[in-house]
Amino acid sequence: MKKSLLVLLPLLLTGCVVGNMDSTDYQYVKYAQTFQKLDKTGRTDTAQRKEDLYSCGVPRRANLDDGSWNGGSARHGQTLQEVVAREEKISSCMKAKGYKVYGYDECGPLKAPTGLCPN
Repeated sequence: MKKSLLVLLPLLLTGCVVGNMDSTDYQYVKYAQTFQKLDKTGRTDTAQRKEDLYSCGVPRRANLDDGSWNGGSARHGQTLQEVVAREEKISSCMKAKGYKVYGYDECGPLKAPTGLCPN
């Protein structure tokens, strides 16, 4: 009896430990979506936001639609200080244009969005 309990116990525990763990738990909105107009949060004009991001220093070759561009990504040969300075420049420029910059945690993962950054 004791031996059968020892065999079954690990099987029972693994179901409890691994529950709700899939890769979609860690997928977040695209970086561009974290910029939302203050008066239109959740309804920001995406075409205007793109133009504003480009005018704030995002390279025009950056694809803001597929999620591959991230403001914190280093370009070849850039130091961490240069990446941080570029990110701060873009954020402060967007704030000056009337945007609020939400964190990924405020937007929520794609599996459970908060509604602040849907577009």
